[in-house]
Amino acid sequence: MPNVVSVVLGLSVAIFAALPASNTYKLNNYSVGPGGTNSASSSTYKAQGNVGEQANGSTSGTTYTSKNGAIQAEQLNVPPAPTLDTGSNTYYNKLGLTINTGSNPSDATYSVAISTNNFVTTNYVQADGTVAASPVYQQYSAWGGAGGTFIVGLAPSTSYKVKVDAKQGMFTNTAYGAAATAATVAPTLSFSVSPNSSSFSSILPNTIATSSNMTFGFSTNGASGGNVYVRGSNGGFKSPSQGYLVSAVSANLSSQSQGFGIQAANATQTSGGPLSSVSPFNGTGNTVGAESTTFARMFTSPAAISGGSATANVQVKVNISAPAVSDYGETFTFIASASF
Repeated sequence: MPNVVSVVLGLSVAIFAALPASNTYKLNNYSVGPGGTNSASSSTYKAQGNVGEQANGSTSGTTYTSKNGAIQAEQLNVPPAPTLDTGSNTYYNKLGLTINTGSNPSDATYSVAISTNNFVTTNYVQADGTVAASPVYQQYSAWGGAGGTFIVGLAPSTSYKVKVDAKQGMFTNTAYGAAATAATVAPTLSFSVSPNSSSFSSILPNTIATSSNMTFGFSTNGASGGNVYVRGSNGGFKSPSQGYLVSAVSANLSSQSQGFGIQAANATQTSGGPLSSVSPFNGTGNTVGAESTTFARMFTSPAAISGGSATANVQVKVNISAPAVSDYGETFTFIASASF
């Protein structure tokens, strides 16, 4: 038999992989992105993807974030913090808002996020200025342009943070930019009358006597302003000892045999308002308005007002039949209200 020699050969195969490198760089990590169509959509979503982008391609610092790829390049500039206006610390239920576009294109749209707890909970400013749960995107002009707009329906004495994002079609939404902070104030109403009494130097029959002036101070941040009211205890100029009443009238006392009334004048303000006197108390000369035992409006302001000021006097005319005694008088009650 022939001799058979068995030979076993061992074959080893070694496969080596090397990272791309040169004398000036070394790429430590890279991969091929997922395959798929460039964009896809349905009635409820839109998706966009690319093949071959570097994975985990993001660097960031305290003031910037940098990401690679076509989708990131599509995004607009992140809007800087908006400008908030407190009305010189008078707004209790609103804030003025002016968007900073960040030099984005004119057809870009913006939404405005708002929060009272550093965006742990986030709401959004709506087209009418109210606040709700879903964002609304509008162009810069719809947000009031350079003149801005108002965020309304806010709570008094509350601090708010507001930030803005931008988009210009699909896949262009930016992150929300830096936040601006402002606070609403408490509702306020200030009212004063000085002095707390007014007198006549003398009262002669068939002669009109005018009292010394009372001065009123009135201020409020109420959005719809406010009013000052007057009420008299007797409805006229009364002598308790004689039980005699010179009745209050709304008339020119020059044409009356006798009468009694109030004349409001010199209404002014530092800002806001304006403050004005109200009929029948807004007469001039010897024309007065009748007070009564129920409150009647004497001054009014249609809007928030600061430094409101006015005066009022009392005029009386008695005929010869009026008892000549020294205890004539009337007690006035003035109140002020504001519309918040």
